[in-house]
Amino acid sequence: MNINKKNKKTLKLGSNIVRVSRLESIKPINISTKNFNITHSLYNPPLALLASYISIILIGTILLMIPQAANTEENHGLLTSLFTATSAFTLTGLIVQNTNQFWSTFGQIIIIILIFIGGIGFMTSTIFILKLFGQKISLPQQILLRESLADPRSLGKLQLGNLIPTISIIISYSIIIQIFVGIFLFLAFYSNMNAKEAIWQAISHSISSFNGAGFLFFNTKGLLGGYEKNISVLTLMGINIFFGSLGYLIFIDLFHSFRWKKLSLNSKLVISSTIFLNLFGTLILFALESQPNGELENTGIINGSGQSLFNTVSGRTAGFSTIDFNSIRIPTALWCSALMFIGGASASTAGGIKLNTIMVVYSFVISTLKGSPNTSIFNRKIPDEQVNRCITILMISILVIFLFTIIISLNESYEIHKIFFEICSAFGTVGLSSGFTLQSSNFSRIILIILMIIGRIGPLTMVLVLGNRNKPIMYKNVEERVTIG
Repeated sequence: MNINKKNKKTLKLGSNIVRVSRLESIKPINISTKNFNITHSLYNPPLALLASYISIILIGTILLMIPQAANTEENHGLLTSLFTATSAFTLTGLIVQNTNQFWSTFGQIIIIILIFIGGIGFMTSTIFILKLFGQKISLPQQILLRESLADPRSLGKLQLGNLIPTISIIISYSIIIQIFVGIFLFLAFYSNMNAKEAIWQAISHSISSFNGAGFLFFNTKGLLGGYEKNISVLTLMGINIFFGSLGYLIFIDLFHSFRWKKLSLNSKLVISSTIFLNLFGTLILFALESQPNGELENTGIINGSGQSLFNTVSGRTAGFSTIDFNSIRIPTALWCSALMFIGGASASTAGGIKLNTIMVVYSFVISTLKGSPNTSIFNRKIPDEQVNRCITILMISILVIFLFTIIISLNESYEIHKIFFEICSAFGTVGLSSGFTLQSSNFSRIILIILMIIGRIGPLTMVLVLGNRNKPIMYKNVEERVTIG
């Protein structure tokens, strides 16, 4: 113990003696590090994510432009290939040409591959392949992967250290479910077609339904290839769509615990809201379309309720349908537009603003009406940052929907509610159609392409791409109230 004389003289009885460290122990430590520079594209994960999405869409477009990809001898053009590749990769399902009749087997395989990659995520696939061949995953790549799996700047359970195990679970879960449902679909199809055709239809529709793509590969006519009233096929595809729309993070949470109390707030929120929205949506759809001149008129309660349930589950993300949405009533079109606008859960195959977002906004409204300063769900407070982000997503999405509706309506002489329906379908990456896409101009199809990309990536990510989120706040403005209400 070293105490200088000055301190020693001032010490009195009862004074606390402080141990003074040796000079050698407090000397600075020199650590040599290598320079690590991150380029702007890697440093901005949303921008890199957008670039990767556009790249894979362009690759798919080039492959679909190959003459062997189509059944026609004529040049099928850039826009048709671009629209189809975008629709497949973004898991939308809107088409400008009949998939089975126009595209060859090679073209359909390209579409299936785009759907599969789009479902599990391009970055998930890329990093999984790199890891499979023993390549190291850099920190920027891990950040980018996190951005592709969850909302920007929201870690949740996706910590950087456990991303690779998370990828393994995601891919395993995705493949197992699709194989399992595909086997039962094969048994359902085999009674009406040969084994080779049944295998192809089972694989293609299992992938298409699980990932919520909505592409039909049947060589027969009908809204669902003639299986509109087949209970087995509707049940299998409905279950597949339901699993895909819940989100991978939910099943990762359920994998660790099946007890409701031990589930995360995110899992409780998604599961409860999904069940409620599907049941309530079924009731509303059946009530609207069971009326005279409705699509479910004279179907009966059991059959009509079953079709309403399937179209509600599918209408939020997948786009398969057993009723003609070109002939539905205007209130039904508006209700289905709302369902497509909401979509499925975050980090799922669904588009739209996501269930998580709408439930946080709903809780914020309820808390505000109660006079509570905190936004709470299931006795848990939601951080103000997330609440603000959800409100931002909602407002941006509403603005995008109405702006693009006005733009297209100025260029097309089509019923406004059908244009609005198609806009919500593209933004929600659902694929239900009022018939507008097939009759639309090239300009409108380009607008729909942009909407599908925005809907798949997310409106908030698009804003972060265009803005500078790292700009420091140099000052705070003076607070002043305004008149509201």
